[in-house]
Amino acid sequence: MSTSTRPRLLLVSDYYYPHWTGISKSVHRLVGALSDRFHITVLAVDHGPGLPREERDGTSTIFRAAPTVTLSRGFVSVPLLARFLLRVRESDVVLVNSPSAHILPIAVLTKLFRKRLVIFHQGDLILPSGRVNRLIERVFDISSYISLSLADRVATYTQDYARNSRVLRPFLRKFQPVVMPLPPSGPANADGQATRARVPADSEVLFGFAGRFVEEKGFDILFDAIPLVMQEIPGAHFVFAGETNMAYEDFFGRSRERLERVREHITFLGLLDENAMADFYTAIDFIVIPSRSDCFNLVQAEAMQRGKPSIVADIPGARAMVQLTGFGRTFEKENPRALAHQLIEAARERDQFADKYMNVVNFLDDARNTEQAARFISG
Repeated sequence: MSTSTRPRLLLVSDYYYPHWTGISKSVHRLVGALSDRFHITVLAVDHGPGLPREERDGTSTIFRAAPTVTLSRGFVSVPLLARFLLRVRESDVVLVNSPSAHILPIAVLTKLFRKRLVIFHQGDLILPSGRVNRLIERVFDISSYISLSLADRVATYTQDYARNSRVLRPFLRKFQPVVMPLPPSGPANADGQATRARVPADSEVLFGFAGRFVEEKGFDILFDAIPLVMQEIPGAHFVFAGETNMAYEDFFGRSRERLERVREHITFLGLLDENAMADFYTAIDFIVIPSRSDCFNLVQAEAMQRGKPSIVADIPGARAMVQLTGFGRTFEKENPRALAHQLIEAARERDQFADKYMNVVNFLDDARNTEQAARFISG
């Protein structure tokens, strides 16, 4: 497609590169995959010191707006809305990466300017207990409902999650599943030695888990399952990659008593860059996803892409990839005994997954998923 005929895409995402969580990482990859099909401008909130307010990333342009108000995990930015007003006139389509604190004003303004509006929903907002958080969730749900009503098309990764989502369920008539393009993470020649050098030398089975240490991810459930696993597989060991000190939620601190009971069986690697994550995936034998809620776990997809079966909670969204490919096992959510049982059985019968790996390759086919995403955006 020639440069002059490419549609102009305006992408609004509260978080964006180099903020490296699933909700920002996935759309950054999408922008890279679609760079030869669209003129792309990204509007995001400036989430850290030292980041340029405007920069080029390949063929796309990124504008980062100063935050005005901090709201739980996110930010509200009046300058972002002002910048949006300047850019929407010259855009053909607006893509909102949801959840977003700006979704309602962006949706209303997009339709006022008679532009195509598409929303990619990466999960319902689920906050820790408390009256204020319940109020924030309610405001989010109402804002999302109005915005999705205005949207031309809406998407998330799987039909499974859409059917069970608080906000997507009423809009299945305009929904389509879209798996974000997932290029290989880190160097293809990662050998796992850096990770294995940090775990006990006599470890026979390595179970990996990764992500933000928040209640939603369910790592406390895994802590309760570990003693049961060790009774049956004394050579098992667990490896965690990710941030434990989350400013907005001290779930790691609240889980400390559980952790102390199993600390000798866990190695904490800390927050890893792309190359180190590739080494982590290569080193482990299984990826464990004990989440209470998870639309689509990017760590799970990256690990499965590298040939590591997933042991995942039977929850909407997260379970879909294992159910569709057979490359792993599911367990009853929030049930440590059920989790331990599946970990033990998977380790004992690990060869059973080998012939299912091509199902993962097909599910994560980059060319097909890029084409699917492009059709979703352009209509």
